[in-house]
Amino acid sequence: MKSTKLLMADHESILEALHILDAICTEIEHDKEVNYDDIHSLLAFLYHFADGSHHVKEEAILFPALMQAGMSFQEGPLRVMSYEHERGRALTSAMDETLYRDDRRDFVMYARRYIQLLTEHIEKENYVLFTMAEEILSDEEDQKIAEAFTEFEQTTVGAPTYDRLRGMLESLASKYLRATAVLS
Repeated sequence: MKSTKLLMADHESILEALHILDAICTEIEHDKEVNYDDIHSLLAFLYHFADGSHHVKEEAILFPALMQAGMSFQEGPLRVMSYEHERGRALTSAMDETLYRDDRRDFVMYARRYIQLLTEHIEKENYVLFTMAEEILSDEEDQKIAEAFTEFEQTTVGAPTYDRLRGMLESLASKYLRATAVLS
């Protein structure tokens, strides 16, 4: 499978997490009780999967390969993507910090910023960066990147961690997304 398709599959899981985060924000805005353990679990998913796995695969494997293939870091989408990864990390930390202060209003503010940032970021990657990557990478280079992603997932993150994170996301989705879909 193409390396960009592997990353796009990650994007689907991240987008699902963003939908859950949006549903949680809506509940908070309507003064409903929200399970803080669920929020911590969702933030853990975003920290470990979106940032600790997906963004690392891009920053440590894909971006260097694209630069080797001739893409400029300074004058292209790589600089923007890297900046947005850093911005996402800052917003995740800010959300986490608001939980310890029990500041629901600030949590929603940072969460909404994060949702917007990552949604737009994923769209840029899917339709701009990945299109460029498919144009400049040879099939052999792409295969090496895909293999490096698999190696990273198996040795650095580990299958049990992926299974746990996906299970956590599935549980939260059934609680926050399926329930709201039934009510709609």
